[in-house]
Amino acid sequence: MQNVARLVELSGEELTLKLTLPEKFDPSVAWPLHTEGPETKALVLDAAPAFREKALLWVKQHYPVALTEGEKPQETTLTVEVSGMRSTKGQVVYSVFSGPEGFPDKGEKAVASGQCMISPEKTAHFAIPKLAPGVYAVTLFHDENNNGKLDAKAFGIPKEGFGFSRDPKIRMGPPRFKDAGFAITGAGSERTITIKLVHL
Repeated sequence: MQNVARLVELSGEELTLKLTLPEKFDPSVAWPLHTEGPETKALVLDAAPAFREKALLWVKQHYPVALTEGEKPQETTLTVEVSGMRSTKGQVVYSVFSGPEGFPDKGEKAVASGQCMISPEKTAHFAIPKLAPGVYAVTLFHDENNNGKLDAKAFGIPKEGFGFSRDPKIRMGPPRFKDAGFAITGAGSERTITIKLVHL
């Protein structure tokens, strides 16, 4: 391979990935990934010159904070659009986490948290400005009775609607941070995600 492009990983993930782009590039096929070590923070891309531009674009879309050296990341405003409410009562309570610590219910460890009102159409939205590049996950619930907590039935089963970024499948207990996590890459000033509430 020629013209190796070295991309700097700025997130808190203690992981190096090596991505190899074959000479005959098919974007519909996943590229091979290999973990290289627990301490370094670089993502290395080996690419044939003809595919360099496509490869850089793909990495920025799929990996957190993959930037060419010397490129300055910009802060991003995250907008979250919420659907699936059963009524317009109460409010949506949300928290945004920048890592697994405290996720999903320790709001005091979140980088942002708050409440937003529900529209007559039973939707809601809120925005978090000035997020630095990194990996984030959003957790929220429909606080129908305005008591500030997610009410539960027997065995801790939530009585109110709740949701997570990336809408992971809910099995036994809440999802892990990595299942709800998504990248803010610093490649754009705005990012919008959608979350649909789950009712058990």
